[in-house]
Amino acid sequence: MATTAYAIRPQLIERRARLEAASGSVSDSYLSQLLAEVDTALAKIDVGRYGLCETCNDPIEKDRLELNPLCRFCLDHLDEKERAHHQQDLDLATQIQFQLLPQNLTLDRGETQYRYEPVGAVGGDYCEVSLLGEPASGTQSLFFAVGDVSGKGVAASLLMMHLSAIFRSLLSMDLSLAEIVSRANRLFCESTGPSHYATLVCGRSTPDGLEICNAGHCPPLFLLHHATERLDSNGLPLGLFSGAEYTVTQHAPREGECLVLYSDGITEAANPAGDEYQHDRLIRSLRERFHHGAHAMCDAVLHDLAHFRDAHPSADDVTLLVVRRR
Repeated sequence: MATTAYAIRPQLIERRARLEAASGSVSDSYLSQLLAEVDTALAKIDVGRYGLCETCNDPIEKDRLELNPLCRFCLDHLDEKERAHHQQDLDLATQIQFQLLPQNLTLDRGETQYRYEPVGAVGGDYCEVSLLGEPASGTQSLFFAVGDVSGKGVAASLLMMHLSAIFRSLLSMDLSLAEIVSRANRLFCESTGPSHYATLVCGRSTPDGLEICNAGHCPPLFLLHHATERLDSNGLPLGLFSGAEYTVTQHAPREGECLVLYSDGITEAANPAGDEYQHDRLIRSLRERFHHGAHAMCDAVLHDLAHFRDAHPSADDVTLLVVRRR
């Protein structure tokens, strides 16, 4: 919690300065109340008590502190009014997030299927499937992506929505895939805190096949008829360095072959013994339904993952996307 307090202190000092500058626009009593809340948080930092619940002394949930650095109580000790407000915010975030999820597509030359399971009501995984261009032009292409934003809970879901908005705005422009990712990285750097970042792998269909860019994410799996290739990362996660450069690789899947994108909520899922699911089991599960189509492959992985975890609870969001050449 000391690292969190160190990062929060400058934000609190800036907030206090803005409050003082706003004197006259709000009542003196309300201004004094807000200043007192900020001063209390600063005092807690000075004595090493920041981020601890005032009732039970347990740490306050990190995602709630990121959203509101003036939090004083953990979820277990909110009063009835605060609990109701928190639930309303959570319900709204859940509704918005699921409205952003894409549709599965069946195209003349391919199909997509995805599965998305947040560990809580909302999650920090990013999944996108979009058709680019006008149907009448005859030059439509498919854009797809899977990403994972740092953090968990509501704070991570808000960052995921922000990342989604950045990409959707850039996809409306006539840009190369490398330029889309580079601009998304700069915008994400400029509009989020220094501790926030996102791993991402994305791709776009071309007349000759697929182009792929991997920004620090889990290596996509290229399932060929007689082999499986892992496409390792060739770029930094988004949000670390605004000037980061990204490269694109070209691939030409044949009929029936697949590209599989996923989050580490699958490969790092643990069973009651503490063993992880890992890539080999994921590949084996995909291979067992390779000739049955993308839908069957996704269902097979989630069924096998649930069997592997047994009674062990999920610790991270799960996202799986299969792009299959028809």
